[in-house]
Amino acid sequence: MLASLLFRAGRPVSLSRLVEDVWGDDAPPSAVGSVRTYVYRLRQALGEHADSSVSRVDGGYLLRIRPDALDLNRFKATMARAREARGSGDLASAASLLTEGLEMWKGVPLAGVPGPFADQQRSVLGELRLACSEEQLACEVERGRYTEAVTELSALHVEHPLRERICGLLMTALYGAGRQSEALTIYHTTSHLLRQRLGVSPSPELQHVHDGILSGRIQLAPSAERPKGATRTPRPHIPAQLPAALPSLVGRESDQEQVERLCADAEESSSVAICAVGGLAGVGKTAFAITVAHRLADRFPDGQLFADLQGAGPEAEPRDPAHVLGGFLQALGVRLEDMPDTTQARGLMFRGLLANRRVLVVLDNAWNTDQLKHLLPGSAGSMALVTSRMQLHALVAAYQALPLTLMPLSLKDARTVLALRLGAARTAAEPEAVDRIIRLAGQLPLALANVAARAAYRPQLRLASLADEYEAPEHNTLDAFATDEDQALDVRASITRSYRLLDTETAALFRDLSAYPNPMFTASQVADLGGRPEGRVRQVLSRLTRAHLVSEIGPGRYCWNRLVAAYAAEQAGRGLFDQGKPARLQGEPGPASRLLSQAPCADDATVCSRDRAVPKWGHALPGGAVIRRPTGGKVFDAKDAHDGSRAVRPV
Repeated sequence: MLASLLFRAGRPVSLSRLVEDVWGDDAPPSAVGSVRTYVYRLRQALGEHADSSVSRVDGGYLLRIRPDALDLNRFKATMARAREARGSGDLASAASLLTEGLEMWKGVPLAGVPGPFADQQRSVLGELRLACSEEQLACEVERGRYTEAVTELSALHVEHPLRERICGLLMTALYGAGRQSEALTIYHTTSHLLRQRLGVSPSPELQHVHDGILSGRIQLAPSAERPKGATRTPRPHIPAQLPAALPSLVGRESDQEQVERLCADAEESSSVAICAVGGLAGVGKTAFAITVAHRLADRFPDGQLFADLQGAGPEAEPRDPAHVLGGFLQALGVRLEDMPDTTQARGLMFRGLLANRRVLVVLDNAWNTDQLKHLLPGSAGSMALVTSRMQLHALVAAYQALPLTLMPLSLKDARTVLALRLGAARTAAEPEAVDRIIRLAGQLPLALANVAARAAYRPQLRLASLADEYEAPEHNTLDAFATDEDQALDVRASITRSYRLLDTETAALFRDLSAYPNPMFTASQVADLGGRPEGRVRQVLSRLTRAHLVSEIGPGRYCWNRLVAAYAAEQAGRGLFDQGKPARLQGEPGPASRLLSQAPCADDATVCSRDRAVPKWGHALPGGAVIRRPTGGKVFDAKDAHDGSRAVRPV
């Protein structure tokens, strides 16, 4: 009751209001009598004090008290003097008065006082105290006392994470103290909380602080802790991390135009441009992304970032996004001691540093969308080029990325590649040998590069002789494209990295496909091959399609590259001889797998595994499997099949 009278000192308070303040809606029948008893006791406690008294007025009571006898009044008077001092530019006096006002507070206001009125006033008084703290710290920031202010503001920010003025002051103090990256992290954390909990964006005032930090145009007082002449944290560096580009990019003009169009459309719509480049192992995804990135670099003057995510690296685990972000942040000028520990916090800082900037991010060899989500730019102006051996459906669905699938080169483009690498005169002299080499290489850029490198070191060797070496009976198809120098250039190793991404069931069907004597097949044909349910086969074929080991060229119609077919035969042969039984779908009782020829290729009647020759066509193998000759000696042009034109042509 005393609290109710004190907060209304000098004004009459009705008896009903006193009852409501003390008991709320739960007032007992004796409440009015209890109030009169409390007034009597209060008068006794006040005694003969001339400056304090409780008198009866119409229907209630009135408390008279000297204004400065109440600490709340003294606090408000001190706040008013502080505002006057700050308004006149005397920040030191204002900060001192505000500190004096804060020292008047001793613990929780109205501690131990029950009732709804006391609860309400505690909230009001808490807000008053917090506003005083904000004003006092704002004065300290304006005076350049950044380090001291950071300590107190950090504690307040933990208690009041949605208080935007505290966030803005803390960001300014951190920036003034040379801790720019932490200031940006604070902004993005608060922004996320505001959207998540309240469904609102940061206020214009807070956004202004953020933009000022990013642009370096925020107005700061000279630091009271920094010696004269010392500089603040420099703006982020401009990274240039792209690896060397190819001198020429043959056969990818249409694909490059799509990326450039995506970039232009994103600029017009003020959105982030994301392109997911996929395709068969060895088709040139990395080379394409890097070369296109170099050609787009002038559109991104704030830098180009590159990272190999090792999603299908040789004998390597996919890279932790936190480690990748660590490298990116360092490239953008963030010191190690300022770097957050968690992936989420680093991602927030990364997106903050890229805000209002134009940066190109190339993420090569991605494992999945989950690995990517913290590595993508978050605001308009920047772009991400992603490569992966898997179709990244979630990236396309959630981030509206442009899916771009690279196909093996057309015959014409493959000829151009060899002419550029070996010289037009050399390839023009032996056009038939060039076409044989292209066919043997499956029109894959990686395999063609491998062939071209060997031919370049043997300039006196006729290309026909080189083609004969690749078709020699003692060679396994993939042995011809192997190298001990760099696994990245080994075609078998490249396909192996895709094969290792498959689950057990999908890998089994992949091996079993080598029993089908044609590079084009339907789901029903594959189902008939082993007596499997067609629905189940379609599901597994879709996983092979996602891994770019087969291509879907129509509803339920598929094809694969001759080098992939050779690899599948190799793996099936390894399983037949090493395990003594055929591979089959998990849980399926299907018959033994059959081996496809190494291409399938022409009239060669011997299938070679990596280590030994497999018997002639028509011979029985362990477990009852039979090797059947392909029909017609045909070879598959994946580019033509994808385009829907002549997919199978005679050799």
